[in-house]
Amino acid sequence: MKITSYLPLMLVPLVAACAAQSIMPTDDCVPAPHITITPSSSAVTAVPENICAHRGDTITVKIAGNPNKGSVSTTPKVAENTWLSGSNASKATEFYLFVNDDVKDGTYKYNVNTQKGAKLDPRVTVRQ
Repeated sequence: MKITSYLPLMLVPLVAACAAQSIMPTDDCVPAPHITITPSSSAVTAVPENICAHRGDTITVKIAGNPNKGSVSTTPKVAENTWLSGSNASKATEFYLFVNDDVKDGTYKYNVNTQKGAKLDPRVTVRQ
């Protein structure tokens, strides 16, 4: 009589199931050098809609067209995410968002405010 052990085959799925899972945001983000906001009376866009960032990054927000100073701003959906606040008050065509070192990994929503309308759901995903 031959005795065959199936224990090694049974352990493979168990070990795979217990392996460390990567803790990454589920939203797909786009690595991009900047966000471009296009104000328009029909629709305001922010491209990419979800930009990838890391702690310590500076995100350049560029404004397409011929904007007036102070005509475009971003505000966080959640008040304590103040790092998402910015405006083109000092330079008409761009402004900067700084991802502080204390920003946790995750996806952060913000509003784009313009004199011509708003794009309500762009995001920044912060990863290590």
